[in-house]
Amino acid sequence: MSISSRIASAVAEFFLLALLALVPFIAVYLDIVVIGHRIGEVSVTEIAQEALLLLTVLVFLYSAWRQPASRGFLVLVAGFFAAAFIRELDGFLDEVWHGFWVWPAMLVSLTSISYAAIRCRDTVFQPMADFIDTKPYYFIVMGLIVLLVFSRTFGSGNMLWNDLLGSYAFKFKTVVQEGLELFGYLFIAYGAYNFLTRRER
Repeated sequence: MSISSRIASAVAEFFLLALLALVPFIAVYLDIVVIGHRIGEVSVTEIAQEALLLLTVLVFLYSAWRQPASRGFLVLVAGFFAAAFIRELDGFLDEVWHGFWVWPAMLVSLTSISYAAIRCRDTVFQPMADFIDTKPYYFIVMGLIVLLVFSRTFGSGNMLWNDLLGSYAFKFKTVVQEGLELFGYLFIAYGAYNFLTRRER
């Protein structure tokens, strides 16, 4: 690829990422202002989160099928995000009984770990090492940091918003936390997309 093509590609990616950064705001705006309800289990924000997670799982499952030399590692990644997807469905799964989501999430996790350990042991660590320092790796890791750390701390009512907003804190905390989670899932899904297209090329 020529220098001008690389620069043009980087500029195009910048604008694409800038557009993606607007998605959490648009989703939250639709839920709160247009539809006019809180961000619950059936909301634009939550459905977008689940759709991005499901897309990520499918990308890594497809990649595991297409790439036998990396299958163990990719099955573990798919299993991790599948467990996260089940966790996002906790509101529906809790209709069975409270905390029921833990059991299907554990089943998926144990299945993927067992499959990788028994059937694909030789295709875990080297592909994992090769994945580190790639472009998709940094997008996915950044998404996980936003999802698991930043959204939990900056979106915490007890740590921040209760003192600032009083009785309004719960609504505000939910909007901030869910919006940040969607932002994290966008990074993760974009990293998965980069991984898929990079491998296909």
